Amino acid sequence: MLTKGPRGRSRLFPWRSRATVSIADVRQAESLAANLGDAAIRDTAVECRSQVHDNGPDSLITRRYCGLIAESIYRTHGFRLHDCQVQALSAGDSGVILEMQTGEGKTIVTGAIAALQLLSNATAHVSTTNDYLAERDLSEMREVFERLGLTWALLPVESNEAESRRAYRAQVVYGPGYQFGFDYLRDQMFLRQERPGGLGRGIVDRLRQRDPYAKLIQPGEFHVAIVDEADSVMIDEAMTPLIISLPSGETEDPRAYEIARRITENFEDGVHYTTEPPRNRITVTDEGNERAHEAIVGERDLTLVRPWRIYIANALRARKKFERDVQYVVVDQEVQLVDQNTGRIQPDRRWQDGLHQAIECQERVPIQAGRESTAQVTRQRFLQRYTKLIGLTGTAASATTEFRETYNCRVQLVPTNRPCLRRLMPTRFFGSNEAKLAAIAADTADRHTNGQPVLVGTKTIRESHEVRDALVARGLTPVVLNGIQDEEEADIIARAGHAGAITIATNMAGRGTDIKPDAAGLEAGGLHVAGVSINDSPRIDRQLAGRAARQGQPGSCQFFLSADDSILVDSQAALADRLRRSAKSNGEARDFSGALKKLQAAIESRNHRARQTMMKRDRWMDTVREAIEKE
Repeated sequence: MLTKGPRGRSRLFPWRSRATVSIADVRQAESLAANLGDAAIRDTAVECRSQVHDNGPDSLITRRYCGLIAESIYRTHGFRLHDCQVQALSAGDSGVILEMQTGEGKTIVTGAIAALQLLSNATAHVSTTNDYLAERDLSEMREVFERLGLTWALLPVESNEAESRRAYRAQVVYGPGYQFGFDYLRDQMFLRQERPGGLGRGIVDRLRQRDPYAKLIQPGEFHVAIVDEADSVMIDEAMTPLIISLPSGETEDPRAYEIARRITENFEDGVHYTTEPPRNRITVTDEGNERAHEAIVGERDLTLVRPWRIYIANALRARKKFERDVQYVVVDQEVQLVDQNTGRIQPDRRWQDGLHQAIECQERVPIQAGRESTAQVTRQRFLQRYTKLIGLTGTAASATTEFRETYNCRVQLVPTNRPCLRRLMPTRFFGSNEAKLAAIAADTADRHTNGQPVLVGTKTIRESHEVRDALVARGLTPVVLNGIQDEEEADIIARAGHAGAITIATNMAGRGTDIKPDAAGLEAGGLHVAGVSINDSPRIDRQLAGRAARQGQPGSCQFFLSADDSILVDSQAALADRLRRSAKSNGEARDFSGALKKLQAAIESRNHRARQTMMKRDRWMDTVREAIEKE
């Protein structure tokens, strides 16, 4: 696979790697490092990096350096790395996705891998899912970095070119993954402005000793990226490209959205528009277009920025395909997107091509000016720019093929420090959403009576409200979390393991925060996770299940599915009908696990093809841009 660096230089995958070191090698080197003072550890680490820089990789130096890292972690945190963590440290040097179970200390391992990468690389970028986790994870490791004589930095939360430029000059940089991508796009926009084309422009720059690359936010080379929650970032979220958009500058009459909304209110499915599975694609029919045309004949003073049929189609999509508290929320009279993979509110994201304005009109909130896409890149293409790519996650094995095909990364499983005692209970199926909610509430109430802590995971904010209402009706008082990851949320999630606690959270809420049941909670069976819905990907189900029974503790997990759930309504209506017909008087249906497994596999295959198509289109756009900008 060929990729191009920021200055157009090609390089080949796979990347160069050192020979791995064994656990025994690291333990021996760690015992030798224990005899050194703090200053000697720093000086020795600097010397190791200098020797590798001058002479190339050396297995003896690598072993010694790993021992210094392990000893620095001990002096900072007061514990020795487990054997499984040492194994991950060693394996994380060869372009790999490490499947490391939740609760096994990925934060420390990630920082240790970053330190090891700097033995033979100039910089390492540690990518987290949000800025809160970037700051928290760096705080765990910065003293370790200082003991090893490494410079570190945290990307600023607010976009600040001067501060970001300084941060990128450190050896190890922590930040949310999207921030690394957006800074890259800003640099590309700057380069296009500085070098708009023209014969001989590059020659003139060289004669004037003018280097536009010197003003970039990021350094000119991308050495190592270490991606936390790798499957979520590199696969699930890779369906959505990174886009920088600016106000369009075009004048648009917002009345067009209101007129389109009124016109489509009485449109009938099958007459004025059609809905096509599996994604319920909406297409306006000829009869629908004719009705719309008749309705706007007298509206000749409207200022439009796109064809009228797009306004009609967006009005239909806003009403038929998008649901409040599912795909979006309304906060302070503003429509804000909800990430469908994480359940988190994304206030800085907007739908394109007038869809966002159509939904604002549907919700009767102020219609904001449109924006134009100025620069974009897929996450796959951006991450492929790095010379070396490493990922860590608790769920990677089922995506082995895509990691290899897309990123040329192999998947390696890291054993747990203690045997996993998690009890996975059979999925329960129901004919209706009401019956499912009643069952979840009854099961949660029973566990609460026994003092067992319960975490209820939902796909959407609406689901979290429905579950809350069902639990409150039984006299329970759950804590509800959704949307925003911050220190308060992390603290609440951390307490979700206390005896009798009932916490409702969107699937990813508090992810990265360890849930530690107290003694009474463990005595009652440990944390129980109830999955309110089945996700399109079994990996996301596994992520939720992984919140329970960490580090050899007891715990359990069970999922629930109804015929009204989106995975069936959107992708397999026939299976939903079968489920309803099999439901008993209490609403519970027979087991459909086999059919569900096949459905998830089909959806994953479809999504994989969509990602591949998006990547091909991105490569084609790169070719077009290079042809236009070529001197």
